[in-house]
Amino acid sequence: MPGPRQVGVENYRDHRIEVQDDGAEGWMLTIFEPNTYETSTLRCSVPDGLAVLLDEARSRVDRRLDGQAWHHERH
Repeated sequence: MPGPRQVGVENYRDHRIEVQDDGAEGWMLTIFEPNTYETSTLRCSVPDGLAVLLDEARSRVDRRLDGQAWHHERH
């Protein structure tokens, strides 16, 4: 089975979000923090779940920038 393949990039509020086909029946998103090397990865095993996964990635960025990070996202 082939590994993840990048299929798109989105910039949202200065964060880079890379979209990858995970090589099976799902998606993988990597969120890159601006000016750091920190990343977060989200996965979804639902073939048509990309829109929901992108919404979750944007929500995480919003929570971090607006001071409402979840406890497991705080550094």
